[in-house]
Amino acid sequence: MNLKDEIGERATVVNEELKEILAFKGLKIYDAMRYLILAGGKRLRPVIAMLSCESVGGKKENAIPFAVALELVHNFTLLHDDIMDRDGFRRGMKTTHVVFGEPRTIIAGDALFALAYEEILKLKIKPEKLKILLKDFSVMVREIAEGQDMDIDFEKRTDVSEEEYLEMVGKKTARIIKTAAMGGAIIGNGSTEQVEKLAEYGRLVGIGFQIWDDVLGLVGDPKRTGKPVGNDIRRGKKTLIVVHGLSHADEEDRKTLLNIVGKDDVSDEEVENAVEIVGKTNSIDYAKNMALGLVEKAKENLNVLPGSDSRQVLSMIAEYCVGRDK
Repeated sequence: MNLKDEIGERATVVNEELKEILAFKGLKIYDAMRYLILAGGKRLRPVIAMLSCESVGGKKENAIPFAVALELVHNFTLLHDDIMDRDGFRRGMKTTHVVFGEPRTIIAGDALFALAYEEILKLKIKPEKLKILLKDFSVMVREIAEGQDMDIDFEKRTDVSEEEYLEMVGKKTARIIKTAAMGGAIIGNGSTEQVEKLAEYGRLVGIGFQIWDDVLGLVGDPKRTGKPVGNDIRRGKKTLIVVHGLSHADEEDRKTLLNIVGKDDVSDEEVENAVEIVGKTNSIDYAKNMALGLVEKAKENLNVLPGSDSRQVLSMIAEYCVGRDK
């Protein structure tokens, strides 16, 4: 079984739906809405939703509106994140606010958010299940915002704990993957236990995904990741690597690291120095090992599912999330 093909088959369905529902004409906001989302992307969140639906005996076609809604909200958050982080590039291309300006990008994100709810209402499921999905979807968006707020706050703090980092990531990054897996199981008429286990699978995969992203931000190939090495350090992000490094470095290295992380106009040499410090504290390996451990726990939650191709692909996706190079 080829993971790329399995993801690609489902992602193609999502891409076609996105093109259709975003085929608005007449206003520049529509171009801004389409710019990033139709430029590509892994589509892991909608694919996980479809696979979860299949894994409990449902038809993937029934989950498509929900899958599309997830991708719309994911890109809504990316547009706003790029503005807040002042990022000039994403996926190797200029960010939306650089091309269309901040005001139009903000309202484009708002429109994508609203459109997501329009898609969810296309689901052909029982009213009580739709109510559960809508409630969770709304809580998800709020918790993503809470996670983003925590991330912003962490940039100014020097005492962020590992527990706080994991809580932040659980909201900002993992929450939407949790909703994807849980929602797909609900649409597929999974049992209460299957829904709960798939939700936990999604949460753990999401946290592992973000930690691996932190690793790639320091040791990944910028040609593959689409972002310069050390970007998180320049932005003052308290990643797990930085948090662990600060708590395990000696006094001199800790002071040096604090002076570099988030410093205005930080030099490449200073970024290299920061990477050297977190290397001495084994913080990069620590993050890698935690990500790998989370994925193993995530896969254990799939034991509640019957044997199937969809279950196998979910397991392979979990492994991919901590083995990818971009």
